[in-house]
Amino acid sequence: MVSIVLDRALAYDPVTRRCDRAFDGTDCAIDMTPVTGLLMAVGLERRAHDDDVLPEPLPDRVAPARLDPWRGWCGDFLDPLGRLTGSRMWLLFRRKQDEDTRLLAESALKEPLDMLAGLRGWQVSIVVRWIRWQMLGYRVTVGQTTVALTAAVG
Repeated sequence: MVSIVLDRALAYDPVTRRCDRAFDGTDCAIDMTPVTGLLMAVGLERRAHDDDVLPEPLPDRVAPARLDPWRGWCGDFLDPLGRLTGSRMWLLFRRKQDEDTRLLAESALKEPLDMLAGLRGWQVSIVVRWIRWQMLGYRVTVGQTTVALTAAVG
């Protein structure tokens, strides 16, 4: 028996660096590719582990206080198995530009993508590298589909 998983499609806007639902004219578009799953896996903020070091908060005048400094996506409470969605890339926001940070980014991306690959039977490839000062670039490939994004660090 073959199981097909369909997602409501997301469209990524590189100018605003945001995703939104995609519409096919009258209804939500359906995405039969890995793109929507990949965008959710790397774009949502996974709740920090108890032993994670949280980034230092910015002064109040720069950013409002957060209700929960451990973050996490609100939809996680809906999973009856307690699985978490998203990546912990947000923890790297105030880290130094060094090899340890690059390796942590690779691990933070591998965590949600391994789960996604296991659920859907996909083979996933991740490449993370420094592309300029305090900017990580990462490319995730699933079959013929590649998603390339960046993350500010430091």
